[in-house]
Amino acid sequence: MPLAEDIAEWSASRPPWQQGVLHRLAGNAPLGEEDIRVIACELASGRQPAPNPLAASDLPGGGGSGGRVRLRSVQPVEHVNALLDGQVLSFAPAGLTVVYGDNASGKSGYARLIKQVVRARHREDVLTDIFEDRAGDLPAAQFDYDIDENAQSDRWPGDTNRVLRQVSFFDEACGETYVSSDSEVPFRPSALLILDGLIVVCDAVRAELDSLLVANVQRKVPLPALPEGSAIRAFVTGLTGGTTATQVDEACRVNANVDDEISALAAEEARLRASDPTKEQSRMTEFATNAVSLADHLAAVATALGEVADAAILTAQQRATETRAAATVASLASFDTEPVSGVGSETWRSLWEAARRFSVAEAYPADEFPVVETPGRCLLCQQEYAPDAARRMHRFHAFMADDTETQAAKAQQEFDDALTSIRDLVILPTAVGLALTVIERSDAELAKLVRSSLVEMEWTKIAFLARVSDPAHLIPEIPSTQLTELRAAAIDATAGAAAVDAEAFKRSVADLATRRAELEGRRDVSGARDKIDQEILRLAERESVDAAKKLTDTTWITKKATDLARDHVTAIIRDRFTRESHDLKLEKVTLEDVGGKKGQLRHRPTFLGATQTADIADVLSEGEQTALGLAGFLTETYFDDTHSAIVLDDPVSSLDHLRRDHVAKRLSEFARDRQVVVFTHGVAFVGDLIRAAAREGIDFTERTVERHGNDSIGVCIEKHPWQARDAKARLGQLEAELAVIKRERSGWDAETYEKETSDWAGKLSETWERIISLEIVSQVVDRGTLKVHPKMFRLFARITSDDDNEFQQSYERISEWARRHDKSPEVNYVAPDVTDMEAEFQVVRTWFERVKKYTT
Repeated sequence: MPLAEDIAEWSASRPPWQQGVLHRLAGNAPLGEEDIRVIACELASGRQPAPNPLAASDLPGGGGSGGRVRLRSVQPVEHVNALLDGQVLSFAPAGLTVVYGDNASGKSGYARLIKQVVRARHREDVLTDIFEDRAGDLPAAQFDYDIDENAQSDRWPGDTNRVLRQVSFFDEACGETYVSSDSEVPFRPSALLILDGLIVVCDAVRAELDSLLVANVQRKVPLPALPEGSAIRAFVTGLTGGTTATQVDEACRVNANVDDEISALAAEEARLRASDPTKEQSRMTEFATNAVSLADHLAAVATALGEVADAAILTAQQRATETRAAATVASLASFDTEPVSGVGSETWRSLWEAARRFSVAEAYPADEFPVVETPGRCLLCQQEYAPDAARRMHRFHAFMADDTETQAAKAQQEFDDALTSIRDLVILPTAVGLALTVIERSDAELAKLVRSSLVEMEWTKIAFLARVSDPAHLIPEIPSTQLTELRAAAIDATAGAAAVDAEAFKRSVADLATRRAELEGRRDVSGARDKIDQEILRLAERESVDAAKKLTDTTWITKKATDLARDHVTAIIRDRFTRESHDLKLEKVTLEDVGGKKGQLRHRPTFLGATQTADIADVLSEGEQTALGLAGFLTETYFDDTHSAIVLDDPVSSLDHLRRDHVAKRLSEFARDRQVVVFTHGVAFVGDLIRAAAREGIDFTERTVERHGNDSIGVCIEKHPWQARDAKARLGQLEAELAVIKRERSGWDAETYEKETSDWAGKLSETWERIISLEIVSQVVDRGTLKVHPKMFRLFARITSDDDNEFQQSYERISEWARRHDKSPEVNYVAPDVTDMEAEFQVVRTWFERVKKYTT
């Protein structure tokens, strides 16, 4: 099934909200933070759009993941290795730029610098000059580059644009990682990129839902501390968002004389314990029960008066103050022209509320307040309202009903409720007093400590309330509540009671204790009905958010993306890698799918058809490992649909002539549609690149990094030195120098003329040697490996006797002109005439062009 159809069919199985996101992504409409928040709120509210699966035609067919990035220059470097500060290394925007540099010239320093900011499989630190720079001197440089046609500049180190990671870098260390580690090829068809985008959106929506859950937890209100094991405790701890009002009514149902019932149960319990023969068992059981109850109560009070409660009530007070201030401002702005000032103040609002209550309850119970038309009269002076007074009363009424006033009243009510919960907090309720009495009979010291804590808690409550009137008022720290001592004592007492054989009595006492605890719990829950209702609403919201989070699970999206990548991408990548490795003379090597995550597959090179398990590095030679690393790099580069720059530093180290020639060919092919920069110290490889660029018809740009003496390392020059030039480039340079000699001859003395012609002749002689070496001998014998290429042996057979004679005679004549040996006094040497030099130059060029054709 085609990829687009496969995704379209699968989209029908996704939740409707994800189908909507897929349509947005397919239409190249990215989702922002506000979109994510809207989706999260809709899902948390249980709402989704109508189902709308993708159609295959909705999916894009092309690729593209960013703009094309090209390097313009690195400048000026400061404190980088031993590189000379202030130099500028520039690169041609298109074609092939070859940066030549001898060993220790500073070439690799520039390469390592670029490696820091672009995409590279291996990293290494950029050091300062360890012999010169001080500890405070840090390496720095400026990178100039283009994103499509937009010029950019970044300083390094610093916030270099991550788009520079689209530039790919390769050197020997990077090649080793291709051999030894997994590889994630950055090739994703656009249809798969939509699934990647859906995963990102799901993760973002889930994060937003997590934020809603955190806010939900923060709204949790403290509920009464209820007896352990009681049915009412089980009910409260088991509250859900689906708990009904009827269920809460049933749980809160108690008689009006509930406190009397509790006291009677407590007295009966005490009577039974005192009259039973197994008094000790009863005492221990009673002690344990009341110790646990006391511990729970003390813990609940500590929570109610703790830092969280303090922060909550201060927040509520601040909101009440701020909203009231806003309402007051509104009243001042609305009623500043009234005859009597102060409309909207607290005193005025109290007067208004008193008038409203009097009107509704007694004066005009059948009419809506305010009653200003007949028979309405002023509720204070009993006079009929004049027209302006009636209008004024209507304005006042509108103000009190306004949202600003409503919000102020609501905030004040919330603050009052919070304050009431503290005021109504009973530090020493009846049950606690009874429990203390029981504890005191067995452990007076422990009871004394608990009473002391309760007294301190009472003072804390008073201070808590005083804090509301005076924010500067300090709240004392919650005292130690002896929770550990109480619970340990309860455990010991329970264990002791279990050792006494009085099961029937024990069940009776337990039944009384349970009934009493249940009544106490129901009474406490009945008094906290509002909090119970708030908690049910909060739990309903949380359950809705939890359900929404399940709709953001990416497991099946990831599985689908991985399966599609494996079905539609892996074969393409493996085929390209096989082609690259085969062209580099690597046999029986392929890419193995080693899995991945979030739909991104990883691959590792392995042997095809091997009967034993072995590491690639243990089998392949150094040259083959270099070739394998290049195959991996070229595969990744091939699938870079941004066509951004690639940079290579000495990529053909330890490769033979045929592999070097192929690498030059592939780099020239890449240079047809992207910038390619090669750093190298290999003269032969420079020649390979020049010839490959010529065959592909691409621009070839020369750059050189030189060393001038011991102190000037990394000097940048915009052409190659003589030793790095091939025969054709040398002939071009010699022709230009000969024109200078011809033009300047009349102004030179004999010695100067002889020196210039001798230097020129020496270069022409070296050019003969370069022609023989690179254009003839190296075609048959690889000078690096001494490997013979038999198919090129026919080249020797095509060289005629005339070719040989012409070369021998020309080389001999030129050698006489060059300053290689002392000239014999008997010969009376005379420097050649320019005409002779032009003729000899023409011999060399014609011979070169003729013999070069023999290789085709």
